[in-house]
Amino acid sequence: MMPRATGLATTVAALLVLALVACQPAAGPRGSQAASPSQPTGDAASAGAGPASSAAPASADPAALQALIDGARKEGKLSLMWTEGTIGGSETIQEWARGFNRLYGLNLEVQFTPGPPMAPMGARIIQEHQAGRPASTDIYLSGANDMIPALEVDALERVNWTAWASHIRDPELVAADGALVEIAAPLVGIVYNSTRLTPQTAPTSLQDLLKPEYKGRIGTTPYAALFDRLVSPELWGEQRTLDYMTQFAGYIGGLIGCSDYDRILSGEFDMLAIACNLGQARTRQVRNGEPLAWVVPSDAAMIQYWYMAVPRTASHPNAAKLWINYMLTREAQDILYAASSLDHYLVEGSQFAAEVKRLEAAGIQIHHVGTEFIQRNDRKKIHDVSTQMQAMLRRQ
Repeated sequence: MMPRATGLATTVAALLVLALVACQPAAGPRGSQAASPSQPTGDAASAGAGPASSAAPASADPAALQALIDGARKEGKLSLMWTEGTIGGSETIQEWARGFNRLYGLNLEVQFTPGPPMAPMGARIIQEHQAGRPASTDIYLSGANDMIPALEVDALERVNWTAWASHIRDPELVAADGALVEIAAPLVGIVYNSTRLTPQTAPTSLQDLLKPEYKGRIGTTPYAALFDRLVSPELWGEQRTLDYMTQFAGYIGGLIGCSDYDRILSGEFDMLAIACNLGQARTRQVRNGEPLAWVVPSDAAMIQYWYMAVPRTASHPNAAKLWINYMLTREAQDILYAASSLDHYLVEGSQFAAEVKRLEAAGIQIHHVGTEFIQRNDRKKIHDVSTQMQAMLRRQ
């Protein structure tokens, strides 16, 4: 397993193999979210509740784990809801369910209901928490931006994962004082049509996108996805970002969704920048043979995180905690990779760990833009600058 180091260097100029990475930005360590104490929920919640430990214990407490297993057996069920395409959908869920039950000697019904996108799902969980109603899902799956509101109203249970979770031994996998567990680490970048561009002619940085030959050939999102992270002094800072976006807006050919690769494949655009999750492009390229390739921009290498969390009003909190622990097993990570070309590089046997080592040698710094990054930066300033950037893009 690869340790997480401050200022992890990364990315290759013309990367054609997806890399996933994670480490501290040089500007500062990954911070932590202050939190209120957790309130027990469920028959065995006392075995898993409480603030996250600052260092992993030598071994997981088998008695605490068994208490959660016994509690989950009494609950008899686990209810999950997120969008069908987020991490593989119904078929993938059932493959996980078989491994989950086998790992713990359970026979729980795992019910998956396709639901709304991450932000609306988070809003629903908050409303249910504030009204004291059972949560629609026992596990909230989301990225950093959409987790923040739920954290701010304390709608997610804080769990001492490293005390009992046999597969969450590295405290770097835990965020927000135990409210969040990282299950995957998507890398972001530039996706392009490999019939229109080659590794030699494709851009290798965001600055490259301002070259005359790319003018009118670039698709970008109307919400300036990930460009807002550049506003942080840990990356480009406000002025450099605004100066860049003023020019970039004149080079785009139009606005598209963050994973709208069909419009890249059709030739309407030659590339998408910034693509939110390179794993989606890799999955389509590998599974369908579609002419998609990608590069991590050398001047803005960023990694996001996908988190799982247990809502405070979850109906089956013990089963939910066990499921999240299972998600960090090699088996579950391999299923995740097969479904979405993602896993977490800190989990032993990661598909991406070797890539991380190769990318380190390239001397390009990867910035972690998860919840800790968001919380230690000026969110209002980032929001205000993002609004300005969106207006620039929409005027074109």
